[in-house]
Amino acid sequence: MYYPIGWPKLLDSQKSPLKLACDKVKILFAVVYERSICIWFCKPCVPITYHQRTDKCITENGLNAFVEWKIDSSKLVIATNDGALIIYDVQVDDDSTGGLYTQNDSPFNYLRRDSAELFIKETIPSLKLNLSIIVKLYCNIKSISCVNVSQMMVATDKLSVFRINWEGLEERDYSLDLRRIPFSINQQVHYAVPILDKEAYVVSMDYSPLLAGFSIVLKDGRAAFLTSNNLKFDPNQVSGIWAQGLEDATCTAINHKHRLIAFGRKNSKDFPGSQGYVREMKWTPDGCAMVLCWSGGISVWSTYGNMLMCSLAWDYGLNVDLNKQNPLNITSLDWSTEGYQLLMIQQHTKISEDGETIENQTRIIQLHLIKSVLSVNPAMSSHPFLLLQGDDKLYLNRGDALQKMYAHYASLEKSKNYLEVHGGGEKMEEDYGYYNFGSDNKKTITSINTLSESKHWIIITLPTQYAASNWPIRYSAIDSSGNNIAIAGRTGMALYSLITRKWKLFGNETQEKDFVVSGAILWWNNFVILGSYSLVDHSDEIRMYPKDSKLDNRFASIVKINSPVMLMNIYNNQLIMFTSDGYVSIFSVVQHSLDTLNLIKLKVYDIKNLCVHPACVVSVSLANLKNDANVKSPANQHSDTLLLNVIECMWVSNSSKVHLKDSLWLFCGNNGMRVWLPVFPRPGENGSRSLRHTFMSKRIMLTFCLKIYPLVILFEEAIILGAENDTILYTNDSGLHFSLPFCILERSTPVYLHQILRQLIRRNLGYNAWEIARTCTSLPYFPHALELLLHEVLEEEATSKEPIPDALLPSVLEFIQEFPVYLQTVVQCARKTEIALWPYLFSMAGKPKDLFQQCITQNQLEIAASYLIILQNLEPSSVSRQYATMLLDTALEQKKWDLAKDLVRFLRAIDPNDVESPRTSIVMGSRFSVSSVQNTAIPSPEDLTLILGNITRGRTLETKPDTPTNKDKFVISTVNPTLRNQRRVSQTPKEKLKIVEDFFIEDILQRHANKLLQNRKLEDLGFMAAKLDFQLVGWLSKEKDKSAKIDDFVTTLKQLHDQLEWPKPSIENITNTQIEAGSSSQTPIPDATESGYKSFSHSNELDNLGGYLSSYQKAGNFTLDGKFNHDVEANLLPKIDLMSVASEQVSLLWDDDKLNSGGQNFMNFELDEDQSYHNAIEEQKRKDAKSKQAIQKMEIKLRYLLQLFTEGDCLEFSLLLSIMLLDKASVLRITNKAIRSNSLILCRKLRNGLKDITRWSLYDLGYQSFMLSLKSQISVLDNFIIREESISPVLAMMNKESVEHTQTVSSESLIKDMTDIMETSQKSHENKLNTSGSSTTGTNNVLERKNSSEEKRSLTSKSHSLNIMKTSNLSTNQHMNEFRKSSSSEHSHINELKDIEETLEFENIDEDDGGRVMFCNVTRLN
Repeated sequence: MYYPIGWPKLLDSQKSPLKLACDKVKILFAVVYERSICIWFCKPCVPITYHQRTDKCITENGLNAFVEWKIDSSKLVIATNDGALIIYDVQVDDDSTGGLYTQNDSPFNYLRRDSAELFIKETIPSLKLNLSIIVKLYCNIKSISCVNVSQMMVATDKLSVFRINWEGLEERDYSLDLRRIPFSINQQVHYAVPILDKEAYVVSMDYSPLLAGFSIVLKDGRAAFLTSNNLKFDPNQVSGIWAQGLEDATCTAINHKHRLIAFGRKNSKDFPGSQGYVREMKWTPDGCAMVLCWSGGISVWSTYGNMLMCSLAWDYGLNVDLNKQNPLNITSLDWSTEGYQLLMIQQHTKISEDGETIENQTRIIQLHLIKSVLSVNPAMSSHPFLLLQGDDKLYLNRGDALQKMYAHYASLEKSKNYLEVHGGGEKMEEDYGYYNFGSDNKKTITSINTLSESKHWIIITLPTQYAASNWPIRYSAIDSSGNNIAIAGRTGMALYSLITRKWKLFGNETQEKDFVVSGAILWWNNFVILGSYSLVDHSDEIRMYPKDSKLDNRFASIVKINSPVMLMNIYNNQLIMFTSDGYVSIFSVVQHSLDTLNLIKLKVYDIKNLCVHPACVVSVSLANLKNDANVKSPANQHSDTLLLNVIECMWVSNSSKVHLKDSLWLFCGNNGMRVWLPVFPRPGENGSRSLRHTFMSKRIMLTFCLKIYPLVILFEEAIILGAENDTILYTNDSGLHFSLPFCILERSTPVYLHQILRQLIRRNLGYNAWEIARTCTSLPYFPHALELLLHEVLEEEATSKEPIPDALLPSVLEFIQEFPVYLQTVVQCARKTEIALWPYLFSMAGKPKDLFQQCITQNQLEIAASYLIILQNLEPSSVSRQYATMLLDTALEQKKWDLAKDLVRFLRAIDPNDVESPRTSIVMGSRFSVSSVQNTAIPSPEDLTLILGNITRGRTLETKPDTPTNKDKFVISTVNPTLRNQRRVSQTPKEKLKIVEDFFIEDILQRHANKLLQNRKLEDLGFMAAKLDFQLVGWLSKEKDKSAKIDDFVTTLKQLHDQLEWPKPSIENITNTQIEAGSSSQTPIPDATESGYKSFSHSNELDNLGGYLSSYQKAGNFTLDGKFNHDVEANLLPKIDLMSVASEQVSLLWDDDKLNSGGQNFMNFELDEDQSYHNAIEEQKRKDAKSKQAIQKMEIKLRYLLQLFTEGDCLEFSLLLSIMLLDKASVLRITNKAIRSNSLILCRKLRNGLKDITRWSLYDLGYQSFMLSLKSQISVLDNFIIREESISPVLAMMNKESVEHTQTVSSESLIKDMTDIMETSQKSHENKLNTSGSSTTGTNNVLERKNSSEEKRSLTSKSHSLNIMKTSNLSTNQHMNEFRKSSSSEHSHINELKDIEETLEFENIDEDDGGRVMFCNVTRLN
């Protein structure tokens, strides 16, 4: 309700003040020193007068002790330590005209004040103190309390309470003697005993005319209330009532509005340790809060004990000990005007580094506070906006930042409609909806505005023209839209618009000064309704001003009334008003014109018998609280029902939810929130079934606690808005002005739904709880509310030291099972509670294994992952690993890569030594058991099915390559088997288990990658490699002859088009692309003429770099925000190590809404008459632009995959990807790489695949032109195949004859046969070259001639070697060595013959033309 804000202000005080006290109207305050007194003005806070006592007066009467004001502020009295009362008259100095302070401008123009804000319009009176009389009581004075305008009560240490008038005369007949007053525990007991102890005198006293008595605190710590039958307080009729159970009281204060008596105590039970006794306590002027001080600081409390602020929670720095040196040691305090400032006397102690006290300083500080509008205008409880008011500014929190948060939901709703049209609406509803009961859940603007998590406050400063003469703000109100605010100060009123950010004031300042707002200020539609008192006519009125007109009495509707307005409220079109004569009037508000309202009186109720005093009525409002339509009361009869008697605030629900509608919410301070809720029977029950509910009450009172003070209740959103105080310390140097913490204000939004549900379930009203929860399932924090419900019940029951006869947890779990978030709620609650409470939870919620299986069945994989943490702590590691493996397989199948990555990290983090060790937690019942240390068993390959189940593996553990130790590099193991065996011997059992675990993880990933590759899902394979750090290049190099082998190129090409959703090229698209490539700056669809690659030499290093590095040098670059840039070269090169690309992690997240959608070939139609047709054209353009953007993004993915498959030596897939991209340069690099690999089988597959696709393109014309342009590559592959096939029989014959006929066959005959074969092969080859050369032109002819010349040179060199063999008389083996040397330049694989032994196996291969040739396979012997 009251919250400090900003820095405490230090007031100039040269001497050490003792006490301070404000007058009744809180405009002046007096500060007492030992020898003097000073009077200050509150706004501006400046001293007015200063009075110094003479030495003679001090010698005769003693030093000053404390001060007390007269009710009308015309006098004040000072009590001295020698038992004297010094009464002063406070008079206005007639000699001073125009106020005490004069404002003079500087003679220099540049120093003059040009703004009205720099001028103080407030007239500060010039006061003077005149000594009236000195009264000596000859005893120590402990407390003074004013009874009325003419008398005061003075308590002394002689067990007497003197009644003295302000003229200095003692009225002995009405003075009280505590030894003659009977004290009892209550007024009903006749046995009463007076005070007999001489030391039991009064130390603190306060008087209340509404209670008709005094509250007193005695020296021995007892407290009592003195009351009488009449206000004269005849000593013979005064009796005392003891405050039971209170024996350590120190001070007291009375709340007049709520008729409460508060007592300060010596020690607090709410804070640990000894904080010191309460020195002083004061209620706010409106009675809504109380401040108390002690040696350790200050605290502010609401009326019925809810703590609003405590200085113990402030930030004073790290090196400050609050017990030894508290920076906020307050000795005296009081409230200022309207409670906006708290004046305090601070005793500051300076301590040296050695811990000794250097100096004690006492100074006056002023702390600014802001308060809720509910404290002065309870009618604002029906609005959903958080409005706080200060003395000259307003703090508003509308939740505007929430619109940004809910803009995402709005876009999702729009996307949902789009997907429903295109067949994707069910997925959107499944992803973003929590529960759909078929109800019409409408999100209003109010819910969008008020659910903000922003801490931002809108600060509205009062205009200087109004605040200069009408400070401070007394009333404020905001309309239902949250766009207009009305405020009222000392006189008049002002309006503020949040839309225009402007104030509206009275044009005639005299009219502004003519009335004072009283009771309340309200908004009704576009009108401001306020209760007022006319200073001109001296009458009470109700004024109504239109918002859209000028603030002028000409446009106001004024209604005269008989008594002052105390409270007002509005309900629909009815105005309810409570006046000081005790009557409640109800008016009907009727609007006659745009700027005229009329009030028609409907009913008048006399409630004088219900209230002790009109000032004690806190709030009045209209509500419909009858939920039984069949019950009708007489028209002229009304009944009174007492619900509670400790209420601070009241709200009437206007929710659209049936079970929350017309409910009454009452905040009772420390007693929590009370909800008077309607109870409805189940629908459809009639006849005998309806008799079951006849005993049920129509309403039920629910109670729950709150940690904050509720300021706004949002019934549609099921949350409460409040404010909390926090501090920031800038410096702890006590010599600086801002040494104290800076106070800030934060908004808090707790959820109350779980509290209502819990109370209903406890009362066996589960159906009503389900009905309320059903209407809240659309809230984004509904699962969180259920989690809070489960958490609070679990914490309360699981930590109970006594057995619970009727546990609530089973009923709560049964209730949560009615909603689809049950599994999520249980696991989230478990992870936020202690492990010791898990057995109690899962004994009723179900076994974690079963819950995990339900998550898998219901496809809630993320929630299932959360259960792995539970299983890891409650079960052996082997069980958690088994379920983690199961979840990993499912996550890979459903393409949830982020979840799969976390699961892989989870599996690798499990300690191998902990696989079979059971948990020794309280779940296993062996917390105190002592187990012997056992060696960890190493599982065999057969035992590993315990973890992964029965799986098929491509290799066994003995043939598994070493697991890479660096996740960023892929190194193929080439270690000698002997060294490998030696390393295995040196491994520990833990290292062996770690290798086994890594093998299982890699086996799962490789198995899934194999499945994706076989199903031709290359895009998913790329995502898997990027997200899971999967060594795709290394794996492809091992699978190039297995799963990466292609049998049917045409079928695979069609599958890739379908899986990647890549459009097939057409003649029209290719033609348009070629036209756009020369004129548009956009990246064109890849064509058959330009690929964007540069030409590199055929070295292995340049092949690894060039293909991907230069892929977009010509096409441009995509940035991460989706924009297209032509000036920056794309840096898409993956990280390359010594071997190859190990792992590539490419972000494929693009913003579709930000990509440029230019380059469209649509005509600009000017259709002014047919706007719908024009909108259709624009919609088609947007769809085409999005389609083109999707193609551009897919092209990046294809080139990324092309790079990976090329580096993994999967040239068959690389060839198909190059054909899909229409990239002839990439096809050239792939064929060259295949030729350099000297793999006859690979080259034959590539050639046959190109031929098959060429034949297919004759029927599907999209690839026809591109495939015809690849005829030269087919010829190159043909030439290589023919050359290899011609060389292979020669080598086979030579090796065979050298083995079988070494002694019988001479070298001359062998050389002759080889010469004949080479000549025949050369002639045949030349004929084919001539035939193929006639069909090629341009660059291909140059390349073929180059290849032909190289082949001729190769054959010539071979012939030359044969001639050398003829002339030299060498042996057959020597001839073979010479031939190997001459052929090593083009057949690198034959070089292995120098290091290992060979065997030659002959096979027959059918050629396309039906011929048969011989070739040999070289097999390495182990």
